Amino acid sequence: MIVKSQKIILSRNLTTENGFILKNPEVAFEQYSEKGPVILITHGGLSSHHAAGRYSENVNEEPGFWDALIGQGKPFDTNIFRVISVNSLGSMYGSTSPLSINPDTAKPYGPNFPFITMVDMVRFYKLFLDELGIKEVFIMAGPSMGSMQSLLMAALFPDTIKNVISVATAGRITPGAMTIHEFIISTLKKDPDFNNGNYIYTGIKPTLSLKIVHEMARIYYTHEETLKKIWDMPEGPDVQKKRSEAIRNYLTFMIEQQVQDKDPNCYITLLNAINTYNLGTNLFNGNYEEGVRRIKAKALIMNIDTDSEFPPYWGKEVVDILNSNTKDQATFFTVPSIWGHIGCLREVGFLADKIRNFIKMVL
Repeated sequence: MIVKSQKIILSRNLTTENGFILKNPEVAFEQYSEKGPVILITHGGLSSHHAAGRYSENVNEEPGFWDALIGQGKPFDTNIFRVISVNSLGSMYGSTSPLSINPDTAKPYGPNFPFITMVDMVRFYKLFLDELGIKEVFIMAGPSMGSMQSLLMAALFPDTIKNVISVATAGRITPGAMTIHEFIISTLKKDPDFNNGNYIYTGIKPTLSLKIVHEMARIYYTHEETLKKIWDMPEGPDVQKKRSEAIRNYLTFMIEQQVQDKDPNCYITLLNAINTYNLGTNLFNGNYEEGVRRIKAKALIMNIDTDSEFPPYWGKEVVDILNSNTKDQATFFTVPSIWGHIGCLREVGFLADKIRNFIKMVL
């Protein structure tokens, strides 16, 4: 499937929770089909809205992050559903972010981009749906950050979101996730070229910290079982040297190319927003269970058994609250995987089977 990224400019402003007015923000998105009940896909925090297909005929080009799940005859069947993948507010991949031009200064926002919250991100999606004339979303689904946005969207707009599929998730940001996010933010700011975020005006990108962050991510977002596959080789007199070389190559392979399109201000904006995530938002008087119970949608929640960022019990907590309120409203599965957090992208066979069954149930 050959796809293209599109953009629209919203006809309405977005006022953030902190009172900043983003004038006519832009939304980047991909649309894989145009008819049928709407499925809205959201992405992980450090990735883009490229969820399916390729941008060219080049078979060596990396397909979208859930390509195995989206398309004709796949679980999110484009013969049946109108499938849209949307880019988050604050992301570096096309939606309004620190890279965007501030209409008041005619310069990129850079470090002056407003502090945003997960609630702001979700309201941004609602404005996008309104712009497209979409009044009801049959399924909202996503991994990681997208999984949490889906749950929060269902809580904030319970009459809009009919069903939710949430993979590698929780009802509030976990301690482990918050800690690693603060580490990433701190590391980016320590780069000698960061210049308080003003690198965007000098053109000298702080790539040293970006490379450190991405090497760290290859450790943290996987699991020891993943590393053991790289490490595992026949014993011999120089085996430890070979193992060290293999692990070093894993950490650094293509790292220079990987960080070229990454923006530290966007990372900081996104991670700060993710750290505000809590279904017990102050909009619901700060009551966590009350916030969860606002969700009317049927929910399929899946967590990866080796995920140190979102261990399965964090997803199970949401399911138990929903089912205590409405019997069988939510279904939970633990996904077996050697991949840790990125199992939400790797274990597509398991996900596909559970998603197909869920869709049959709710159709």
